[in-house]
Amino acid sequence: MIDRPLKPQWFQILLALSHKDRHGYGIQRKVLEQTDGLMRLWPTMLYRSLSKLGEGELIVQVDPPTDDADDERRQHYALTPAGRRLLTEEAQLLARWAAAAQSGGS
Repeated sequence: MIDRPLKPQWFQILLALSHKDRHGYGIQRKVLEQTDGLMRLWPTMLYRSLSKLGEGELIVQVDPPTDDADDERRQHYALTPAGRRLLTEEAQLLARWAAAAQSGGS
């Protein structure tokens, strides 16, 4: 079971997988990009997080794309339908919190 709200790194990993399947290093780069360099996922944190998200059935390991010339040893991950739903719910929750903070909590 995945606790809510999501840990920030879990949210960012799901977000990184929301438009395309990625391997671990690709996830690291995408998270760094989408957080403007503020969140760096070191390998231990990344792979521990991927394991937890997999146990929660939010992501799955998939075959690499056929047009991917990267190292075949890389493991690729995809968002599951449950992962996509949770990402949407979490984004809505964060948007409500951000709106409340911007309005001064009124």
